[in-house]
Amino acid sequence: MRPHQIDGPRIAVHGASGRLGRLIVHEAGELYAGPVGRGGLLPPCDLVVDVSTPEGLAALLPRLSGQALLVGTTGELPLVALQAYASQAPVAIVPNFSAGVPLLLDLLRHLSSRLPEGWQVELVEAHHAAKRDAPSGTALRLREAIGLPEAPIHSLRAGDTIGEHSLWLAGPGERIELHHVATRREVFAQGAVRLARWLVSQGPGLHSP
Repeated sequence: MRPHQIDGPRIAVHGASGRLGRLIVHEAGELYAGPVGRGGLLPPCDLVVDVSTPEGLAALLPRLSGQALLVGTTGELPLVALQAYASQAPVAIVPNFSAGVPLLLDLLRHLSSRLPEGWQVELVEAHHAAKRDAPSGTALRLREAIGLPEAPIHSLRAGDTIGEHSLWLAGPGERIELHHVATRREVFAQGAVRLARWLVSQGPGLHSP
């Protein structure tokens, strides 16, 4: 009898016991290769999803040996070390695994060159009370996409809010409002597995989905 073939990359999760990590483990199903602990050997895998902390990510990098790395951790990341590891393996830093946020980023990049002179841009992001970093990594990426590095970001940390990002683009007598609202946390786990399948097919380098 031929052994069962798994249709996709073997995915290990660093931060598997966390809120998002548990959902990714469930969503990965038979693709799940096991958790990445604080020490010891990594489980045999093609890709590691990191949803830990910036400190945990920094400690993880020296332990990797060519596996693709999908980073969902936000905050002050070890960018120099990530760039160095990307010289030997595919790496993607994705602060938000949802399907909608990349669409919003594309829209903002299109708008950045067409925004009327003198218009103001402000961002509001809201997350659950336990989220440590503020502003969120997604809000920072949205501000980068619109091309206004000084645009204010207002952060709210309240209750069990999953994730909301709003942009106000305002001029004299009118404004445009853009919103992305996550209504189920599972969308981030689904996105992590979708991005993992994509990333393992890429060559070494720092990739943006």
